[in-house]
Amino acid sequence: MLRKVILGGFLCAALLAAQTPGADELNRAYQALGEKDYDRAIVLFRKGLALQPQNAAAHKDLAYTLLKAGENAGARDEFAAAARLNPRDDTAALEYAFLAYETKEPVEARRTFDRLRRSANPATRATAEQAFQNIDQPLAAGIARWKDALARAANPNELPMYSAHWELAQLAELRDELPLAAEQYEICRRLKPQNGELLIILARVWAQIGRAEDAHAALLAASRSRDSRTAELALEQMGTRYPYPYEFANAIRIDPDNLALRRELAYLYLAMNEKREAIQQFESILELNPHDAAARSQLDALRGFQTRSVQSAPAPQAAVDAKTMGNKSLALGYSNDAIRYLRQAHEQDPSDADVMLKLGWAYNLAKDDADALVWFKAARQADDNTIAAQATKAYRNLTGETGPQTTIWALPMYSSRWNDLFAYGQAKQSFALPWDSLDKWFSFYISTRFIGDVKSSLPEHSVDAQYLSESSFIFGIGVNTRIWHHFMGWLEAGEAVKYLPDRHDIGTAIPDYRGGINYTKGFGQLLGSETPGFFYETVDEAIYVSRFQKDWLFYSRHRAGRSFNVGRENAQLLWNANYVRDSQNQYWANSIEFGPGFKLHMHWMPRNVYFAADFLRGAYTNNLYNPRRPNYNDIRLSFWYAVTK
Repeated sequence: MLRKVILGGFLCAALLAAQTPGADELNRAYQALGEKDYDRAIVLFRKGLALQPQNAAAHKDLAYTLLKAGENAGARDEFAAAARLNPRDDTAALEYAFLAYETKEPVEARRTFDRLRRSANPATRATAEQAFQNIDQPLAAGIARWKDALARAANPNELPMYSAHWELAQLAELRDELPLAAEQYEICRRLKPQNGELLIILARVWAQIGRAEDAHAALLAASRSRDSRTAELALEQMGTRYPYPYEFANAIRIDPDNLALRRELAYLYLAMNEKREAIQQFESILELNPHDAAARSQLDALRGFQTRSVQSAPAPQAAVDAKTMGNKSLALGYSNDAIRYLRQAHEQDPSDADVMLKLGWAYNLAKDDADALVWFKAARQADDNTIAAQATKAYRNLTGETGPQTTIWALPMYSSRWNDLFAYGQAKQSFALPWDSLDKWFSFYISTRFIGDVKSSLPEHSVDAQYLSESSFIFGIGVNTRIWHHFMGWLEAGEAVKYLPDRHDIGTAIPDYRGGINYTKGFGQLLGSETPGFFYETVDEAIYVSRFQKDWLFYSRHRAGRSFNVGRENAQLLWNANYVRDSQNQYWANSIEFGPGFKLHMHWMPRNVYFAADFLRGAYTNNLYNPRRPNYNDIRLSFWYAVTK
C-alpha cells in the first residue's frame, strides 16, 4: 500500500511538472546542454523562458550557455535578468558586471561593482573591490590630469582646448561625476555650436542629474539639426507627442541659432492664430539670416494682415495652414499626419506641384510606394524645374528607371618610386535605353579616358613605365551593372589613341578591351563626417586589360585610421595596406605595401576634392625578370576629384 502511495505521489508531481508552461522546453534545453548541443539548448531555453519569464535560474543557465556559444552580449543581458529577479545572487551580478565591461558598457560595470563591494559575502566584496578599482583608478587619474591641464592653460575656453574639455567630460561621465560631465559638455557646445550631436549627449547627462526640462529641450533642438543623422537619433528618443510652444522656446534658449526651430515655432504660432508671437520669430530668423526670402515674404504678409479686415481671403489662409502642417509633420517623420494635411492642401489647390511632391515623399515614408509613385509621376509635370527634377529623381529611385548622367573624375599623382608625375581621368556620359527591363539592371555609356605621365614624353623613357602610363586617350563604349551590396561590374570596348608621336612600341590607334568587378565599402567616420572618429575603408578590384597581354589585375587596398575636424577643415591620419597581383605573374604587378598616410580637405576646396599623401614601404612578391631591387620606398602625393551630374 505504501509503495502505491509513493508511486502515486511521483506520478502526480510528474503530471504537475508537465502541466507547468515552459517546463518541457526547459527540460529539453538541459538535455541538449548535456549533449553539448548549445545552439539547440539556446533555442529551447528561450522558448521556455518566454513562458516562464520570472525563472531566474533558467536565465542564469541560458547566460552560461550563451557564453559557451561565444554570444557575450546575449549572456550579459541574461545575467542582468537573473540578477534583477534574484537580487541575492551575487554570482549572476558579478558575471553581468564583467560582461558589461567587456561589451563596452563601462558605466554599468562600474556601478554594479560599486554596489557589490558592499555585499555581505566576503569573496564577492573582494572580487568587486578589485574590479571596481581597476576601472575607477584610471578614470580618476585621467580626470585629475585633464583638470590640471585646463588649470594651467592660459585660456581654457579657447578652441584648441576643445579636445581637453571633451576628454574630461567623457571621463567624468564614465565615473558618474555627472555635474562635471555636464559642465564640460556645455563648454564643448559653446566652442563648437555646429556639432549637433553634443545636444544629444547633453540631453543624456542632464536627464540623469534631474534636469528633465533641459534634457527635453536639448533633444528637441537636436531633432531640428541640419545633420540628418543627429535629427534622426533625437527623434527616436523624443517619442511621438508634438511639443508645446513653451518647449520650442526652451529649445531655442539652448540653441538660439537654430533657424529650423524658430521657423517651426513661427508656423505653430500661425496655426494657433498668435500672429504677434509668429512675427517675433520671423524677425529673429531675419536677424540671423537677412537673406531668408521665405521668412521675409511671410513676415511681410503677416504685417499686411494686421492692417486688413479679418474677413480677407479665409480659404487661401486655410490652404497655407494645411500645407504648413503637412510639411511640418513630414519633417518630423509623422507620415500619416503628413498625408492627411497634404491631401487637404491638395484639395484646396490641386495645381500645387510642391504638395504633390511632398505627398509622394509622405507615402514613401509610410511604405506605400504604389501611391508614392502616383504623386511623384504627377509632380514630374511641374512647371517649376526644381520640383520636376526632385520628383523625377524620386520616381526613378523607386522604379529603378535611370536617366542620363555625366561623371567626371581625375587623379593627378606624383610617385617617388618612379620619380614621375602621372595623371588618370575619365569623362563618362550614360544614356537611357528603350528597354526598361535592361535599364533597371545596367547602365550604358560612352567614355573618354586619359592615362599619361610626364617622363614617357621623353624619348629615352618611352617604355619605362608603360604599364603605369599608357600615354593614350581611350575612346570607348561600355556597360556597368547597378551597384548591388557595394559590388559593381563593368565592360568596355574602344580604341586607344596615343598622344606621343615619338613612341613606337605601340600603334597610333589600337583596340582596347577592358572590364572588371569592384567592391567598395567604408565604415565609421569617413572624411567629411560631422564628428571625428575611427574609420576603415576598402577597395577591392579585379580588372581585365587586353593590351597587357590579356592580363587580369587584382587590387586590394585597405585604409584605417582616425578622422579629425579642426574648425572647418577635415583630415584623416591613416595606415595603408595594399596587395597587387596579376594572372600573368609579371613582376611589376605583384607587390605588397604598408605605410602611413593622411588625407586633407580644406574648406576652400570643392566638395569632391581632397589631397592625399602616402609613405609606403613595398616589396615585389615575384622577382623573376625584375630589373629593380626587391624592396622599394614610395612617397605618393595625389589629388582626387569626382563629380556626377
